[in-house]
Amino acid sequence: MNKFGVIKTKLLTKLTESYSKENKKEVKDILNTIKENKDFKEMYLFYEEIESKYIEDKETAKLYVEGVVNILKQQMDGLTTFCTSLNKIINVEVINENEIYNSLDVLIEKDNLSNIEKKVNAKKKLVEHLTTKKEIKEYKDSKIIPNEALLQAVLTNNFNVLYSNTLSESQQTELKNILSITHEELLIKTIELKESINNQVSTLLSESNDTSLTTKLNSVRDEVTQMTTSRYNYYRLTELKNGLN
Repeated sequence: MNKFGVIKTKLLTKLTESYSKENKKEVKDILNTIKENKDFKEMYLFYEEIESKYIEDKETAKLYVEGVVNILKQQMDGLTTFCTSLNKIINVEVINENEIYNSLDVLIEKDNLSNIEKKVNAKKKLVEHLTTKKEIKEYKDSKIIPNEALLQAVLTNNFNVLYSNTLSESQQTELKNILSITHEELLIKTIELKESINNQVSTLLSESNDTSLTTKLNSVRDEVTQMTTSRYNYYRLTELKNGLN
């Protein structure tokens, strides 16, 4: 069985690897394969959303997990052939496993006597994850908040903005480094970088009597506050910080 969470993780690994090698043709071939498949994109974005989803009440979280299982199974039934084909194209053997994705994948498996305990543990893991508050800003349209720059860019029809010849060599190196960090590292680094930029902006505002500069600095602070946690936004934050130095 092609587990969706594994396919999703392999996909980013392959794209990152191809990008690092500056193999644009390989990247574009993969993206062209997936961008027209609406069900794949919907499933992908759901896996993205659940990483940052927070439900305060434990009983509600349990009901959420129970309710989503059948939907995931139905969705995956229609994606089996596509995922098999995509897996062959990606051809990645070793990945860093994602526990949340693993739990979702377990729940999608066909029910049988041998995997009951595994499914119970997966549900408990997801409920625990959902009821743990995340250090990121919540948005109403949370399902389109990106965590991964390359694939998210094509899902939002904005790939060329990221993968562009306009990036300098140092900018490309910085972007490659950001693409290689884990989601947990990304959350921590984003919080730290936002705090650093806001502190720097506050210092500059207290020292400035220039109205034009004050307006620009306030604009930067607003932009930083509104940025969601994503690899591309982290890259944008580094550029903002460099611009303040």
